[in-house]
Amino acid sequence: MYHCIVVGAGPAGSAAAARLAQAGVRVLLLEKHILPRYKACAGAVSGRALNWLNLDFLPVVEDVISRVKVQWAKGDPQPVEYVSASPIAYLVMRSSFDNLLAQQAAAAGAELHDGETVKSIQVTEDFVEVRSAQSVYQAKVIIGADGACGVVAKQTGLYVPRASGIALEIEAELPGDELRNWRSTVLVSYGIPQHGYAWLFPKAQTASIGMGTFMTRRRGFLAEFAEFTASLGVDVEQQDLKAHPIPLGGRDRRFCRPRVLLAGDAAGLTDPLSGEGIAHALHSGSLAANHALAALESGDFSMAAYQTAIEEEINSQLKAAGRLAAIFYAYPKFFSHLFTTRHEVLQWYFELVQGQREYRDVWDLVKKLLAARKVPSLNTH
Repeated sequence: MYHCIVVGAGPAGSAAAARLAQAGVRVLLLEKHILPRYKACAGAVSGRALNWLNLDFLPVVEDVISRVKVQWAKGDPQPVEYVSASPIAYLVMRSSFDNLLAQQAAAAGAELHDGETVKSIQVTEDFVEVRSAQSVYQAKVIIGADGACGVVAKQTGLYVPRASGIALEIEAELPGDELRNWRSTVLVSYGIPQHGYAWLFPKAQTASIGMGTFMTRRRGFLAEFAEFTASLGVDVEQQDLKAHPIPLGGRDRRFCRPRVLLAGDAAGLTDPLSGEGIAHALHSGSLAANHALAALESGDFSMAAYQTAIEEEINSQLKAAGRLAAIFYAYPKFFSHLFTTRHEVLQWYFELVQGQREYRDVWDLVKKLLAARKVPSLNTH
């Protein structure tokens, strides 16, 4: 019997498995895909994420971002630029980044089985039984880190449906020598789609171009994406288009039950304003490992303390992000003007991405600006 089974070898699962293995417990890491595998994701490892990385990931970094161009699709065509003296984010391809994390877990002693799909999970009073396509395993604890539609959440009563937005993404070659012009720079475009944004993130050989909406349904979304890519000289019909859900955080939900912990996208911890997920995946994966270790040591497998930890350390911040998102996307013209005339607002936001500020700080600033401009707030408590 294993001490812990971790399902999913993304950032959350691999972070958890590495921490557990380093503590000397017997851990099995199950991943349904053969590694390395493609993952649709802009691939931005933020300064906030660095707080939870304890390995050298620079060999898989494709670009280091210090400049952001922010434009408004229905407003002034001239982007607002923010330049930072320190890196805002490190861009990676998730295939390489996730594989690096999984191999770190394996090197620490985790038993890594990739290409092995979990079929069913049964939680008993004394253990958890996991049936895969290849075998049957038992453990004292299971950590579900298997994504927004993961089997662990679904089979343990922790799945929350209809809590997602949607994103489309392509990895595309840019015309001529255009990719060189985007070195160290990303483009973020607001206004289209409604309640979301589009982006261009440069990688070593291609650009990750995407569009995400935090609404569950959006008519004309594909046509809007095609229009955005065309503005960059890319025909979306000639690309391998990928779609993926955005499991939004900041909601009241259960993140655990006895012997079961959820982390990362499986726990629905994506930022409802920026769409960032990697930082919270690494953070929650580390928390899940620590609480699994505490349960193994104490014999108390209720996992109640994990619910409190996720709520206080992550979800409370995402709730503040959700309040900001509700106002930000409701009043795009106001914020377009604000970004242009009040540089500190843009600076505070990217300092937040860098891990130098918290959402509650930015929320307090925005409330003051809203009151001064007499813009009605959707929720100012």
